[in-house]
Amino acid sequence: MTLALVTREDAVKRLTQLPGGVPDAIEALSDFVRAEVHARQHAPRATVLSRVARLLAPALVMEEERIDAVCDALEREGDVVLAPGGLLYATPTRVVALKKTARIFSSVPTRTLAAVLGREVFAKAATRAVASVDGLAEAVMTIGGAMVTPEVWAGFDRTPPADAAFLTKLEQRLEWQALGAGSLEKDGPLEWRTWQSTPEGMRWRRSHEGRLWWARTRFGGHHRAWTGRGSPSTSPFVELNPDDTDRARFALSREVAGASVLRVVRSGKCATLELPAWLPRPEYRWLSMQAEPSPDTKGLRWEVAAHDEAMITKLLAERLGLVVEAT
Repeated sequence: MTLALVTREDAVKRLTQLPGGVPDAIEALSDFVRAEVHARQHAPRATVLSRVARLLAPALVMEEERIDAVCDALEREGDVVLAPGGLLYATPTRVVALKKTARIFSSVPTRTLAAVLGREVFAKAATRAVASVDGLAEAVMTIGGAMVTPEVWAGFDRTPPADAAFLTKLEQRLEWQALGAGSLEKDGPLEWRTWQSTPEGMRWRRSHEGRLWWARTRFGGHHRAWTGRGSPSTSPFVELNPDDTDRARFALSREVAGASVLRVVRSGKCATLELPAWLPRPEYRWLSMQAEPSPDTKGLRWEVAAHDEAMITKLLAERLGLVVEAT
């Protein structure tokens, strides 16, 4: 095997051949993260970010915060999985056939994926798709993948609606699995915020009373908890994962009239959906296959075809308790 020294100019030239066309494009950075996780199958998230930054170092200086944001997008997309303990895992290939295209979810890098599937794979930010679905199911099976429906991919069969029944299950967990007050504060006191829903909206706020709580750790992580009334500093609690926390946010807001309003602005053949808060992951994944996010709105505004509006708003209302207001 022959080793060759690559100059900075040559490194930049090679990087521009990746998806996105420029070295620091989101598409290119997404593929670096996918390739690193897929090759190792699992690795600490911090290690993945550090290795990608070092791989790019000959061509450009890349802050880990930028790669961190790309990794967040891949986790939401489902191309990699973040497990407890901060480990990233590779994912099997799953393909969802839509009306005119098919969305692909996989940790396999784009070039490899295109070669295996025998067709061009289009990348846009962290999402990937193919235009043709002819023979796609057979091609996907050759790499151990599968074709699934949007609902199955989102995980609707594994996640309940955000409603009173879901809150009842949290109360049961509190009765059976409660941890002692203050047991998360061995490294010092935490500044807990509770989820408050009012007719004016919903948000995390400082308070001494509440049921759903969130706090930032001194090392940059987060704690999420459910209590009977007071903060986890003074009351028994159960820890929640991010998905259960997101679902509890909407379940609590469902109890307050006017707190969770989904505003729809219609314009010709299109409609804009304005969400009151960030969606739980299953609903976010499903919506991302039905609509296009508006730029720079952090997933709170989506553009949909007018003929799909009723179907989309009906599902979000049923699963999350959103009240639809159209203009």
